[in-house]
Amino acid sequence: MALLIVLIALALVQLWGSGAPVHRDGWFRWWRHRLMGFPALQQNPGLMLIAAVLPPALLGAVIMVMAEALLGWLGILFAGVPLLLYCLGRGNFNEMISNYLRYWYQGDLAAARTAAAPLLPPHEEESASPQQLHEQVFRGAAYCAFERLFAVLFWFILLGIPGALLFRLSALYAEEEGTDNSMAARWLWLLEWLPVRLMGFSFAIVGNFAGCYRAWRQCLTCRERGTDEVLEAYLEGALGGIDASECSAGFEVGEAQRACGAQLEGLQALLSRSLLLWITVMALVVLFGY
Repeated sequence: MALLIVLIALALVQLWGSGAPVHRDGWFRWWRHRLMGFPALQQNPGLMLIAAVLPPALLGAVIMVMAEALLGWLGILFAGVPLLLYCLGRGNFNEMISNYLRYWYQGDLAAARTAAAPLLPPHEEESASPQQLHEQVFRGAAYCAFERLFAVLFWFILLGIPGALLFRLSALYAEEEGTDNSMAARWLWLLEWLPVRLMGFSFAIVGNFAGCYRAWRQCLTCRERGTDEVLEAYLEGALGGIDASECSAGFEVGEAQRACGAQLEGLQALLSRSLLLWITVMALVVLFGY
């Protein structure tokens, strides 16, 4: 049933471009605002975080149990698909990349920076050069793809809807905190630690194995790097030796622009192959797990 929920949710994302129809986060901001009215929670960031994300995740578990009790497997689908869609990342990832690349190939760096803004952290320093802008976008796009889909699928496969909700609400909480050293940011890093390494191993399988596996071993037990830095190391290994001629620009562009565009397009292809690998593994587990 988990595989069917994932397939339907991904099909709807392909249809809509994202899970935007169910991405309504106002209730979470209201819930957090209400909790901030309790002095005991305000004085304890860890307790505040637990109070904000754990009850909604448990409520998701209750909804799934009630749906199954009332409607059986059909109830699981009716409740599971919209809840998983809610847990997926915000925004249309492919559209953001396409808009950025269009302006990048045209040499309009100001418009490219604006198009890529949703991919970058709010506190990211403004790039001083085209190469620096590309590096920021590449790192931001890699993390965005991981956070919006792969981390959610990992926790959904491991703990079901409550796990996916726990991750998404933790990500929303950390985003509102807006600082890298907050309790919420450290908690999110812990939630991302295992899935990012699993994603790195899948990059090695579907990409340049030798280069990515070398980076994977170096980062396996690292506790200093952020998730985006680990992903960047994996991708540099998995995309090693990418040919600038693979760039799909339909008009003449500079060699540097072509190389950077090919790298970002290679990232998109690598993510698609990794997602296919994850779904294939899930299907094999379903087929041979019973």
